[in-house]
Amino acid sequence: MRVSSKKLGLGVVALAVALMGSAAIADKAHDGGKGGPMGRMGPSFDFVAADTDKDGKVTTAEFSAYRAGMVAEIDTDKDGLLSAEELVALHTKRAADRAKEQSSRMVQDLDADGDGKLSVAEMIAMPVPPDAFEAADTSNDGVIDQAEAEAAMKAMMHGPEGENGQHGKHRHHGKHRGGNDQGGN
Repeated sequence: MRVSSKKLGLGVVALAVALMGSAAIADKAHDGGKGGPMGRMGPSFDFVAADTDKDGKVTTAEFSAYRAGMVAEIDTDKDGLLSAEELVALHTKRAADRAKEQSSRMVQDLDADGDGKLSVAEMIAMPVPPDAFEAADTSNDGVIDQAEAEAAMKAMMHGPEGENGQHGKHRHHGKHRGGNDQGGN
């Protein structure tokens, strides 16, 4: 099967948009959603570890002790202060853990031939929302320019709510349907 460079390019853009969207959704699911109870407690809250007396409940004191222990783990040089480097190490580890988890799920979900790896054909065959290209093409001209691609990626990174609680990729479509430009674009 011969794939034209235009189709391959469109497939790659659609794939990138879909992957970024799934990554953002997975991140939100992992931490309970931005602003949700787990998001406020921290993305890696471990109830069992926090419940030190094992009574099935976490008190304020247990929660405070749990958080202090988490901070102490981050403070690798044990000076009582968290440096930018220590915080970078924390965020890098968490991102690597999420990437490993997401990559394993992708291989498991998309590996049609069962070889434990994804071929280009298996990646291109990945389901993409039917309106992914149209959603990114905010000018409705049948092509995605650099600004539209960046806006689509940014909307995907912010999840379904987008920035400021608005609906990501859909927030600026109002101007194309006779409504107000709610996205400021």
